[in-house]
Amino acid sequence: MTVTMPNIDVSFSQKAASLPERSERGYAILIVKDDTSAMFNYKEYSDITEVDTDKELYTEDNLQYLKDIFTFAPYKACVVKIGNTATISDALKIVIENVKTGWITMADGRTEDFTTLSSWIKSQVANKRTYKAVVYNVTSPDEKHIVNFVNTKITFSDSRGERTGEKYCPSLIGILAKCNITQGCNNFRCTNLSKVSEVDDRNEALGAGKFILINDGADVRIARGINSLTTTNGKSATEDMKEIEVVEAMDLMQDDISTTFKEDYLGGGYKNKYDNQILFISAVNGYFKKLSANGTDVLDEEYENKSDINVEKQREAWIEAGTNEAKDWTDIQVRKNTFKRSLFINANVKILQSMVDLDFAINLA
Repeated sequence: MTVTMPNIDVSFSQKAASLPERSERGYAILIVKDDTSAMFNYKEYSDITEVDTDKELYTEDNLQYLKDIFTFAPYKACVVKIGNTATISDALKIVIENVKTGWITMADGRTEDFTTLSSWIKSQVANKRTYKAVVYNVTSPDEKHIVNFVNTKITFSDSRGERTGEKYCPSLIGILAKCNITQGCNNFRCTNLSKVSEVDDRNEALGAGKFILINDGADVRIARGINSLTTTNGKSATEDMKEIEVVEAMDLMQDDISTTFKEDYLGGGYKNKYDNQILFISAVNGYFKKLSANGTDVLDEEYENKSDINVEKQREAWIEAGTNEAKDWTDIQVRKNTFKRSLFINANVKILQSMVDLDFAINLA
């Protein structure tokens, strides 16, 4: 067997159709090109007063984008600052060095910047990292960690007035970082806008994985909290995974379970035997129970959210390794015959989603 890095792969297979507040989920990561000051390339802010203190470090436009983010009070705003001649690829290296997850966009990004960001997000997903991005009008990104905003014009409520759509990407990462796992962003009111130029066909746009804003009387609202996923397979990519709040919950569980395994089990003196696997599974199931407790509302408490040994996958591993008698082992024999350094675990969970679609029939006597 080829020697590789330990493989920590927490996957979700949905079998049902369908928050504690986690501050580390609420990071809005803004990439700016700004030569105003070369004193730093990464900085974190917790509130708008800290931004005001540093106002001399940014151009007027970039300072305004930071203020736009804090209009919606995310947990933190992280600024990655690069020079005007640098590239977004340079900035993304700084992101990895400083923050492990969050919503990313680029201020005044061009088409090629957003395309590069989309490709980078996909590469991070392949490496089991849970960064997410807001991009502007990218051609079919088709990825549950990418929100593809497409409105061509937006009108700010302040003196800026009407601007092109990409100017709202910083505000959107503020909104999505604010919502994180605590609430869906469906019908969210964009308080710093007075009007938008709407798409011609709302349903067509949503069906194509496009994130749109709509006019609702005097308000501007998010039509529906969807990402750009359009290609589904019924298992690893489902209809539910088109919803931002579902992916937020999936990423929360992936990060938490993977981190717990790395910190508490990997190299921690736990040999790969049945009893230790059961300890790990018990810990995960306890975690699921907390996510379904009253007031948490990540998982449905009426559903049996449970992880267990993946008997069939473990059996297949033994057979592929040349142990043909594993075909005839009972399930309990498979469970107790752990496979080398690998844990094969699966879980069935039901993620709660916001109330969005109402079917209400009134029958008259």
